[in-house]
Amino acid sequence: MNTATGKRPATPALILPAFIYQTQRKMDDTGAADMRCGDLSQNCLQHHFALRDISTRVNPFTYPDRQQSARLLFDEFRSLSDTFSFVGEYKPIMRKLITHMQINNGEKFTDKALDKALAEHSSMESSQQAIREAVVKIMNSKNSRSHAQQIETFKSTIGGSSLPRFNNAKDRINGLGISVHDTWATHITLKSLKISGNRYKAEIHYRVQDHFGLDDDDIKDWFYRQFRIFRIWFTLQRWEGYGFRPFITEMNATKFLEGNWFDKI
Repeated sequence: MNTATGKRPATPALILPAFIYQTQRKMDDTGAADMRCGDLSQNCLQHHFALRDISTRVNPFTYPDRQQSARLLFDEFRSLSDTFSFVGEYKPIMRKLITHMQINNGEKFTDKALDKALAEHSSMESSQQAIREAVVKIMNSKNSRSHAQQIETFKSTIGGSSLPRFNNAKDRINGLGISVHDTWATHITLKSLKISGNRYKAEIHYRVQDHFGLDDDDIKDWFYRQFRIFRIWFTLQRWEGYGFRPFITEMNATKFLEGNWFDKI
């Protein structure tokens, strides 16, 4: 029973499945600044972005065979990525992403290893805790709430949490930090919510996207520009002589949450 009202919490009148959180940045955003390619001249790269020392293996601007120079740069790109991807089960991901870029079809990239990384990452806990809090708020509400009101409870509660991202110390060496790091768009869907007595059980789906591409601000940042890997990446993507297409990386994960309506959050 609800100690405040003397009544047991009612089953929420939710229409499911339903989005309970969406970022302002949209999914499948191919018009984002980091999705540009082949839009910069040699002069712009060298003078505006100060990209002169790009590769130890080839000068992309003077090498006579453009396709061969691109292959050499991609080989160096993969080799340098190992500096950030040398521990754990996710270390092959960055090389897969680089090769996907080299294929140059611009298609969305998915990988079960990335889905697993998302599902098991510690950064998932903040939003999941917010979802638990929202469920308890709804269950303990003294007044009946409409579907829209309950969804707003989820959105406002999750909005105060931290969304999943790969930015802890381990991610700097296991390949996740350089492969994904931050994320572009997140959708969280409440697939089901079952209430039995005082207990609840919820099924939550996360859909998360990032862009495997660099924008102007990325390479203007001295921290990133100091690393040769980012200078090569930017050149392969943005120089008009190459124009290798960036692409969307998508991760999906389903989580099951359960607890009591009287849980302390």
